[in-house]
Amino acid sequence: MKNILCYGDSNTYGMKPGMTGRYTRDIRWTGLLQKLLGDGYYVIEEGLGGRTTVWDDPIEEYKNGKTYLLPCLESHKPLDLAVIMLGTNDLKKRFSLPVCDIASGMENLIRTILKSDSGNSGSAPQVLLAAPVPITDVGIRDWRLMFGEGMKNSLLLAEEYEQVAKRNHVHFLNPDRSVEVGPEDGIHYTQAGHRKMAELIAQKVHEIFPNG
Repeated sequence: MKNILCYGDSNTYGMKPGMTGRYTRDIRWTGLLQKLLGDGYYVIEEGLGGRTTVWDDPIEEYKNGKTYLLPCLESHKPLDLAVIMLGTNDLKKRFSLPVCDIASGMENLIRTILKSDSGNSGSAPQVLLAAPVPITDVGIRDWRLMFGEGMKNSLLLAEEYEQVAKRNHVHFLNPDRSVEVGPEDGIHYTQAGHRKMAELIAQKVHEIFPNG
């Protein structure tokens, strides 16, 4: 059996658009991924709303993705694949980060995984870096105030992340806008969005492990 860790933010957690609760596992992309891959795989959910790449949030505590990454890898090893999808929360105005710094934060996480012994026989697991789905400006004042130029900058993340993936020789996925987000906030996936993300990740997993 192959173990797959899915390390992300509220969209990996399964937050509903408008932040009105959490989808059940049979709707979340992680749960759907498990169904698509079948019994030969074990999909581990590690989603946390508000999680950043490497930054401490001055308002929300315990959101630094670097702080928990190594304990997470240790607790779930041996892993065959780590799917990592973060960066949306780094776009918040409170961090005032250029896209290149967000990409550097992600690269820090990728290198942490690659240096770990959380794979099989003390090696590192393979890594799939997934770019976050761009934020859609749905005209909500609170979200505009929170993200500011981050909404536009979300369109630039995929290109930077692809370069990170190439430099570190890891797998890359850019879902772009093929994954539907809800009109309630323009960030969190609809049920259809979760289905699409599961299909995209499953396709990549089969490419990474062609023999199952």
